[in-house]
Amino acid sequence: MDDPEIKRRKGEFDDALKGYYQDHDEVLPDENTDYRSLTAESVGSLILGFLSALTFVSTLFVIFPIMGIVLGITAIRKILRATQELEGLGIASVGVVLSALMAIAGMTYQVYMMQYEVPLGYVEITFSDLLADPKTGRIPEQILALAPHLDEQGNLLETRVFIEGYMYHTRQMTDNRSFMLVPSVEQDAFGALTRNPTQMLEVTLSGDRRVSYRSSPVKVGGTLIVNPNHAAGATPYSLKADFFR
Repeated sequence: MDDPEIKRRKGEFDDALKGYYQDHDEVLPDENTDYRSLTAESVGSLILGFLSALTFVSTLFVIFPIMGIVLGITAIRKILRATQELEGLGIASVGVVLSALMAIAGMTYQVYMMQYEVPLGYVEITFSDLLADPKTGRIPEQILALAPHLDEQGNLLETRVFIEGYMYHTRQMTDNRSFMLVPSVEQDAFGALTRNPTQMLEVTLSGDRRVSYRSSPVKVGGTLIVNPNHAAGATPYSLKADFFR
């Protein structure tokens, strides 16, 4: 004959165990939960995409968009091969597009700056600015102001100038440390150097730099030296160039 007290205690024990298992089932994760991990490559591609904006500062930073594109493509390929386990396809795609756009825009900007913009710290002049007065032969005052001179307090004022022109063709085609800069190919081709001395600029490169002759326009910058008492037929202008492009 079963003892009622033992039977009651057994029921309480079963209920306690039943509650324990129920609580345990609630804590355990559902085996059917669809969990996917975010790839590190996709996040890295997005970060490099933002860093690619530094290509506007210098072409040296082009490494960022290159790495961003490589990481993004790598992430996309990994995700497409394991779509059930990995995620981040959208992030990787944004990283690739952002890196590519920043690379194109940044390099375009750098090329534009190299080809058309005046370097920082230089004042742009043209051969028209150098032209002397046809009646008096006087050098323009604005050009004299750009040449090194002393102010009223005796301080030396020096302005670096920037000018574009053509290298005058000579027999020496390479290893030129100095050359004559003229305003046009026509003047160069017909050798009209003695026609107007104020439309010539004698350029001397600073340091040990040497350049070869170029038929295309060149840009030079440096210190402009003006000699108002130049000899007949000689140019009054010379340039100690620290910039050549």
